[in-house]
Amino acid sequence: HIFVNLLQQLGGVDFLRRHCLVPILCGARSVESYAEEVIQSFKNVCSSDDDDSFWPCIVIDHHLGPKELAAIFSHTVLNIHPCLYDAYGMTLVESAAFGVPSVVNCGGKVGAATLLGENEGCVALDLSGMEEEIRTETTDGKNDSNEEIDGSVKKLIEMLAPRIQHTASLLRSCSALAQVAKEARHRALGWDELSCCRGLVEKLNRLT
Repeated sequence: HIFVNLLQQLGGVDFLRRHCLVPILCGARSVESYAEEVIQSFKNVCSSDDDDSFWPCIVIDHHLGPKELAAIFSHTVLNIHPCLYDAYGMTLVESAAFGVPSVVNCGGKVGAATLLGENEGCVALDLSGMEEEIRTETTDGKNDSNEEIDGSVKKLIEMLAPRIQHTASLLRSCSALAQVAKEARHRALGWDELSCCRGLVEKLNRLT
């Protein structure tokens, strides 16, 4: 839902039209009911209440192989990694290899962001404060009415609002986004087997 809420706060279908962006939601289904809920919310963001029109959006709900990832990343402007915690986050490095910067939770909570450099090779947003709010709003067993659920979603969106202004600014500035993308690609492709060995040797030397 973080990805969908991010699209809403950026301006939804109006924002997508203005920048000629087609959003893609990727992720294999693990919990069917949750997947359907997110997909429907995603499609709603891409529709307009004013003229009943629908902006193109793509849903890929299966595991993506190397060729499929390459095809997507070669046409991607910005990759959104919406999880609050991730031991590494391989798609961050994979997208960076294609010169695609990512939006990621800050504070070292996603491993690959350390390699890319927060706000250097990726766009770091503070999403961690949402975790407790999401848990409270969805597991206390009291939000059964539509009005209460709508209030919970609205509260989460309001929490996101001040945190995405940097992302919106980047998308409006081609040069700023290009700089992040350039740094992301440099760091992703610069970490090879030799770099790994050198890094290990340096750490071992510091221990002796």
